[in-house]
Amino acid sequence: MSRQGRAARIAAVLLSGAVCAGGLWWTVLALRRGELDEADMAGVLSFWLGLVGTVCGAWGLWAALRGMSAQRTADVVAGELAQRVVWAEGEQYRRLLGNGPSAPREPIDLTFTANVPGDDEDALSGRLEDAAEIYRSLRPGRMVITGTHSSSSSATGTRSAEVRGGGDAGTGKTVLALALLLGLARERTEGEPVPVRLTAASWPGGTMRQWLHAHLTGAYQLNSRDAEVLLDAGLVLPVVDGLDEMDAGSAPGYTSRAAELLRAVERFERGGAHCPVVITCRRGHYEALADADVRPYPVVDLALVRIEAARARDYLARSVAATGVGRERWHAVLSALEEAASAGQSGTASRTAATLAAALDTPWRLTLAATVFQERSPDGDYTRDPADLLTLAEQGRLHDHLLDCYIGAVVAASRHGEDASTPGPQGRKGRRPQPGADLVRSRLTTLARYLDANSGTASRPPRTVAGRTLSSTDLILHELWPLGGPGRVRWVEGVVSVLLLFVFLVPLALLDANYLVLSLGLLPSAVLAVRDRVWPQPRRMDLRRLHAHPGLRILVGGLGVVLVGALLAGLRAGLGYVLVLGSVFTVLLSEGATAPRKHEPVTDPRDLLRGDLIARLVGGLGTGTVVGLGAGLLGGPAIGLGAVPAVAAGFWILLGLTDGAVNGDVSTGGHAVVRYLALLLCTRGRLPLRLGRFLDDCYQLGILRVAGTAWQFRHRELQDRLASRPELPSQR
Repeated sequence: MSRQGRAARIAAVLLSGAVCAGGLWWTVLALRRGELDEADMAGVLSFWLGLVGTVCGAWGLWAALRGMSAQRTADVVAGELAQRVVWAEGEQYRRLLGNGPSAPREPIDLTFTANVPGDDEDALSGRLEDAAEIYRSLRPGRMVITGTHSSSSSATGTRSAEVRGGGDAGTGKTVLALALLLGLARERTEGEPVPVRLTAASWPGGTMRQWLHAHLTGAYQLNSRDAEVLLDAGLVLPVVDGLDEMDAGSAPGYTSRAAELLRAVERFERGGAHCPVVITCRRGHYEALADADVRPYPVVDLALVRIEAARARDYLARSVAATGVGRERWHAVLSALEEAASAGQSGTASRTAATLAAALDTPWRLTLAATVFQERSPDGDYTRDPADLLTLAEQGRLHDHLLDCYIGAVVAASRHGEDASTPGPQGRKGRRPQPGADLVRSRLTTLARYLDANSGTASRPPRTVAGRTLSSTDLILHELWPLGGPGRVRWVEGVVSVLLLFVFLVPLALLDANYLVLSLGLLPSAVLAVRDRVWPQPRRMDLRRLHAHPGLRILVGGLGVVLVGALLAGLRAGLGYVLVLGSVFTVLLSEGATAPRKHEPVTDPRDLLRGDLIARLVGGLGTGTVVGLGAGLLGGPAIGLGAVPAVAAGFWILLGLTDGAVNGDVSTGGHAVVRYLALLLCTRGRLPLRLGRFLDDCYQLGILRVAGTAWQFRHRELQDRLASRPELPSQR
C-alpha cells in the first residue's frame, strides 16, 4: 500500500468515527432535554442508528468497489483497450487511405524495407498488410518508420533540394503506423501489449509513463487505476507519430525537443529491459538526430519505398481513369508515366516524363493530384485539365499548386453530393450548408498561422504559456485560447464569470437584503477563479472514479462536511436527511456519476467540452436544487426559488477554484467551457462562433484528421503552406 493510500484510509476511518461520535453526542443531548414523547424519542434514536448505518453502508460500498476493481486484471483491461483502439483508429485509417468526399476510392498500396541491427542478411521487405506480422518477428520491439529520399535530390547530392521538395513527406509513414497498430490490436493474444498512438508534438515533457498515463485516462477514458495496471504490466506499446514535427528546421540537434523525447524513450524500461516503442519520423530529421547520437538503440529501421512510375500509373488508371471520359482526360499523364516506367534505370525517358514521375512518387502527392484535377464546376464541368500536370511539374510548381487548390477541390466535391455514402454532416439527410472555399481557407489559415507561430524557428524556441509548450500541430478546443491573446482571453473569461454570477445573484439579493453581502462577496471570487488558473481541465462524469483514491476521498470528505454541518446547525432530522442525501448525490454527479461514453474512446474532440458542460450543469443545478429546498423550508418558497439559480451559478464559478487544488497544480483548473466562450468572443471575424462544428466539417471533408482528443491538418505540408501563403490562389 502506498503512503498516500494509507493516509487516505486512516483519514477516512477517523472521519467515520468522528461522524458516529458526533451523532451519538447529539442524540444524548436531545434525550437529556427531556419532555419527549415516545414518537420523538424514537425519531431521535432512529437518527443515530440511521447515521451509523449510512457510515457502515459507505464502507461496504467501498469494499465492494475494491473487490470489483481487483477482478479486473491487466490482461482484461488490455483486451478492452485493444477493442477501443480498433474502434477509434480504424476510422482514421480508412480516411487516410482515401475514404473521403473527394478522395479517389482506390487505396494506394505501400511497400517497405526493414533493416534489423546486427543482422547481416538482406533487409526484410513487405507490403502494408504485412506490417504487423513482420513486427512480431523482429527483436527488439523498437522501430523507427521513415521514408526514403527522393531520387531527384539523391542524384544532386544536396539536402536543400530534398527539404524544399518535402523530402520524404507524404510517403505514408502515418498510414503504415496505423496499419501496424490495427494489425497488432485486432490479432492481439494474451500477454501482448496494446498499441496506442501518440502525437509527438503534443508531448508535455516528463517520462513516457506519465505521458501514456495521461493519454490513456484522457483519450481512452480509462480510470487511473486501470491505466496504472496496464503500465505496471508492460501492456502498452506507444506508437509515437511525427517526431519530425516537434522542432523548427530540418536538422534538430542534441538540445532539441525531439532529442529530449528520444532520451525519454531510451529511459522507458521495465524490469531493466527496454520497453517496445514505434516512432515515425522523416528520414532527414532522423539522420540528423542519429548524427547527434541521441537515437534509441537498438532499433529496427523501417523505410517506406517511393512509388514507382508504374505503380503511380496503375493507381490513376484504377481511381480516376477507369471510364472512357476519364481515360481521355488523363491520357497525357498516363502516357508520360508509362514512358517513365518503361525507361526504368536506363534514363531514356523524356525530361517531362521523368519530372512528372518524380513529382508523383508519394501517396500524398498522388492523392492531391487525383483530388484537385477531378474538381467540377457547379454545372458539372471539370475545372482543370490533367495535361497541365506535365507543365506544372516541369516548371517545379506542381506541389505548391496542388496544395493551394486542395481546399477548394474538397469543398466543391461536397457541394456536388459526391459524399452521400460518407458518414458525417455531408451524408446526413437535411445536410447543413457548407461555407465557401474562400471562407474555409481563411479560417484554416488563421489556425495554421497560430500553430506555425507555436513551433518557433531556428533562432527562437517554441512558444510557451505558463510553463507549457504550445502544440504546433494539435487543435484542441479548450487549449486554443492563446490564439485570442493569453491576457485578453483570461480577462474576458473573468468578466463573463462575473456577469453570470451577478445576473443570478441579483434576484436573490432583491428578495432578501441579507443576501446582498453574500452576492458582493462572491463576485471577486469569479475573477480569482481565473487569475491563476491558466490551463482549464475539462471535467467528465464517470462512476468508475469513485473506487479510485481521489474520487473516494472527495466523496467521503463531502459526506463528512455535510453531516458535521447539519449536526452543528442543529437541523431537525427530516431536513437534515434531505440536505445530506441531496448533497451527497450532488457531489457524486459533479465529480462524475455516470459516463456518457464510458465504453468508447474520445473520437470526437468536441466530447471534452460537452462532458465539461454536462458535469458542471448537473453539479450546479443539483447543488442549487438541494440548497434551494433547504432555504425554502427555512425562509419561504420565494427564497427557495431564488436560491436555486444563485447557488447553481456560484457553484459553477467557485468550483473552478478547487480544480487546481485537487490536481496539485495551481496553474490548472478553471472552466473549460467559459474559457472556450471567451476565445470565441475574442476571435470574432477570424473564427466561426461554432468552431467545433467547423473543425468537424473539415475533418469530414478530409482537410483535417483526428488524433486522440485533437484535430490536426491532414498533412503538415498543407498546414505549412497555409501559414506561409495566406492569400487565395488563382483558380486555374
